[in-house]
Amino acid sequence: MAYFPLYINMERKHCVVVGGGVVAAGKVGQLLDFKAAITVIAPKVCSQMAQWENTGEITLVQREFCESDLEGAAVVVAASSQREVNRYVSELCQMQKIPVNVVDDKELCTFYFPALIRRGEVVISVSTGGSSPALAAFIRRELEAAAPDSYGRAAEIMGRYREEVLRSVKDRERRKQIFHTMLADVLAGEDITEKEVADYFADTEKNQNWHKGESSCTGADRSVDCGGEKKISDDRM
Repeated sequence: MAYFPLYINMERKHCVVVGGGVVAAGKVGQLLDFKAAITVIAPKVCSQMAQWENTGEITLVQREFCESDLEGAAVVVAASSQREVNRYVSELCQMQKIPVNVVDDKELCTFYFPALIRRGEVVISVSTGGSSPALAAFIRRELEAAAPDSYGRAAEIMGRYREEVLRSVKDRERRKQIFHTMLADVLAGEDITEKEVADYFADTEKNQNWHKGESSCTGADRSVDCGGEKKISDDRM
């Protein structure tokens, strides 16, 4: 079964990880990248877990798991070396409607960790529904070359002015042209200033070639190639 990709804000979300080994540390590392608040439950932990605990990045409880550890959890990862513990954690989570990932046991999971590519706020994920993590990792490596670091910078700059454009420009086609032109400039390496944003507004008022329903861009030197892979069709961007 294919799984629907749902992106959620993990910042300060209470995540419980049961298990303290290297595999569990891999999951913790992914969650830390998204600023989750992580509690690790395990009688013994690897050196990486101990380091994170020393720097205050995680909360470490060195004992066996008990049911009360799930209280208030938004997400749970069962990564114990004991399969019966993982199964117990999964059963409790499913009864309490808490999303749970059980490492190396597809049938006990209610969600999976995808293979991730991150460029700032741009996140690309690949999942095989738990069928083949190796294939997901291979696809991720293939995609990494097509996702330069500049995408993260572009997302940051576009996000900085997006609300201003949506608030100031009511016409959908004008908004589309502004976003296309702005993105082309950003991907070309230009920094965008507030004055330039105002210029985008003025330029679209003068432009008579942007017709409703067209997907072509205007301005050969300041447009995204809408016939290639960078075509953008969402007028709200």
